[in-house]
Amino acid sequence: MRPTPIPDAEVWEGAVRRVISPPDGDLTNPDIAPVEAVIDRSPSTGAVNLSVRMELEDDDLEKLAAGGMVWVTFWGHIVPFAVTVVEPAR
Repeated sequence: MRPTPIPDAEVWEGAVRRVISPPDGDLTNPDIAPVEAVIDRSPSTGAVNLSVRMELEDDDLEKLAAGGMVWVTFWGHIVPFAVTVVEPAR
């Protein structure tokens, strides 16, 4: 899977789109690339949410269909997160 640019139509009301850089601020960092994120606040907790749009790469679907797993790796520390699969935009 890889992050993708976020189309204007997929930025929901009350949210903004921003480029998020690696912790060191180096946009050329080979280990942690900058990504676009949609940023909003949770209506129930007020927590800031950053959502990154991901798409499957060429053989990802076949790997998942064969019983493969998705691993999420965090650098430095783990914060609360969610992984969501959504239908394609129409």
